[in-house]
Amino acid sequence: MIIKPKEKLDNSIKEELQKYVYDIIGVIQDVHSELPQGMPEYLYQEALNIALAQSGLNPVKEYQHHPEFRGQKMSSYLKMDIMIPRNRGNIIIECKAIEKLTSKEYQQLFSYLIGTKFPIGILVNFHAYPKVVIHRFYYDQRDNTITTF
Repeated sequence: MIIKPKEKLDNSIKEELQKYVYDIIGVIQDVHSELPQGMPEYLYQEALNIALAQSGLNPVKEYQHHPEFRGQKMSSYLKMDIMIPRNRGNIIIECKAIEKLTSKEYQQLFSYLIGTKFPIGILVNFHAYPKVVIHRFYYDQRDNTITTF
């Protein structure tokens, strides 16, 4: 399966998506400002899970999704750092605490989006300074594209 990035999202769709994740982005920024730089990834992940829960967003830590193959649910699963259930489409958050994001981290998130068919993925690098690095992606399964927004 080949992912083709869209050149640009329609402005109205982009604005709607930004509103959809606005509260989550704020919580991510709060966690980054409260925890010292240089902590291990799993501590940022747990702190983010706590902060999201306190904000009423009902996160699911280490969410497991069993993909289907040829019509059968597989016993193997994808394990995502955090999944936030939402009425109009669940959101995946993948946490990192590394020097620099590479194509490996992006591809991991893209595989989760394709495997779950969830529309939104957020890739976070808490190791960045002075601001946390947050990349938001929209997966449109109708035309099999992933677009940043």
